[in-house]
Amino acid sequence: MAGALLAKALTPQYRVALVDPNEYFEVPMATPRSLVKPEFADRAIISFAEALPDVQHVRGALTELRTDGGIVRLPGGQEDLINGCIAVLATGSVFSNSLMRAVGGASIDERKSFYRSYRDRLAKAQRILIVGGGPIGVEVAGEIVEHYPDKGITLLEAGPRLLAGTSIGAAEYASQFLKARGVTILTNERLDINVTRSTDVFSAGGEARTGSGHNIPYDLLIWCVGGKPNTGYMKKHFSSVLNAAERIRVTPELRVSGFERLLALGDITDLNENKMAWHINGHVKTATHNIRLLLSPDREARRLKQYKPQTGNPKMAVSLGSRHGVVQLPGIGVVRWSALVRMAKSGHMLVPQYRKALGV
Repeated sequence: MAGALLAKALTPQYRVALVDPNEYFEVPMATPRSLVKPEFADRAIISFAEALPDVQHVRGALTELRTDGGIVRLPGGQEDLINGCIAVLATGSVFSNSLMRAVGGASIDERKSFYRSYRDRLAKAQRILIVGGGPIGVEVAGEIVEHYPDKGITLLEAGPRLLAGTSIGAAEYASQFLKARGVTILTNERLDINVTRSTDVFSAGGEARTGSGHNIPYDLLIWCVGGKPNTGYMKKHFSSVLNAAERIRVTPELRVSGFERLLALGDITDLNENKMAWHINGHVKTATHNIRLLLSPDREARRLKQYKPQTGNPKMAVSLGSRHGVVQLPGIGVVRWSALVRMAKSGHMLVPQYRKALGV
């Protein structure tokens, strides 16, 4: 998200190259709905050619960052060196499977085909096990109970409650909502990783086993665990700027520590804030301002802008299907009013907001 939005902001003034293995931008908040309603992806998936016609899109993956640029692996397997006056790392998270992001890159047709195939697989399953009680797991459960109210759903969370990143009140509302619709919620439970693999989203049914010895039969297992920072390309030459969680240490100006013209945005940073999409606009605004200043002839006369991390801010909007949800707002608290949560997120999953931001 950060890379596409930053490219959009910078193209009127600069030549911008965007490296991404996909041929499209996808609104990630729309994924839970696209899994059960593939046609929803028609507007959530936007080609880079349409959204960023003046940006040079290099379809490939950054595999190694060096002092003279980045080594990018192209679809055919060949490698190319990409560099510029300013480099920005916005590689987000890497997931174990294709639910949240296509693994290895995809075309628009391939991504839409994935959603259609997954909907068909979901429709055939009667017993569904969702692993992960964060926003994605909760939203996927909400979408399934709306579209398939007769299916048996178990939601497994390793922590003591759902939605650990927001308030207890918001988490309790989501839990009660799902339980009232027949969802079984198990907290403080982890799957025995030897039972099933997280990489195969179309795997056959079976019986999962938890660490405490519970056996859970399922027809479909949906992994909704969080991703890991996509920073493997830093390890060879820039390991000194990675923290223990393999996130990139950044200055308040969002520069990689020790480097004047190398910036990092989004999930990969060590900023002390929840790794949530709503922070991205602040990152992009700060980076846009600072890049313009770094490339300006009179930059010494002005100071770079500093980003203030949203430490401890429980703000979160969680959809529970297209008509319900819960919103935690700073200074207001938990908002459950259906009309408001539909307006905030549930009715559209933020697709219009990002289409507008990308000018399509």
